[in-house]
Amino acid sequence: MSNEIVTEIIALILQDLPEGLVATLFVLSLAKIRYDAKTIISIGFLTALTNLFVRLFLPIAFGMHTVIFIFAFALYIRLFTKVQLSRIFLSVLIYIACIVAAESIYSMPLLKWTGLTYEECRANPFLRAAFALPGEIFILLLALVINLYHKKRGNYSA
Repeated sequence: MSNEIVTEIIALILQDLPEGLVATLFVLSLAKIRYDAKTIISIGFLTALTNLFVRLFLPIAFGMHTVIFIFAFALYIRLFTKVQLSRIFLSVLIYIACIVAAESIYSMPLLKWTGLTYEECRANPFLRAAFALPGEIFILLLALVINLYHKKRGNYSA
């Protein structure tokens, strides 16, 4: 159990925190919410801690963590921004769809190229973070483009 905790803490630092920050940027961009560093860091950190807690302490089936993530993430954004919950949920669901699409496009070719299996990558926090990086970069770029679009058009509502 202690080895699993160390592995998950490394994954928290290398994958979950960056993923939480990028996801927050993306959802805020889609929901037309102005960026605020304190809000982004707070939501990203809470999201990462929630993911860590779910993986370590809740004996749930694979995939259920995504459902918990959706509700927790939407709740955190609502608490920090006070934006309409329906707009937040739509943005979170679009984020999930984009990250799933990105991972489905690049993960199999990347696994074949490296000769690794999914299980090997999942067990090693360094590999897990490395394999998540292309999706995170894609989402980050998308978030920045959406944010730039809203800035130019003056579309911010919150």
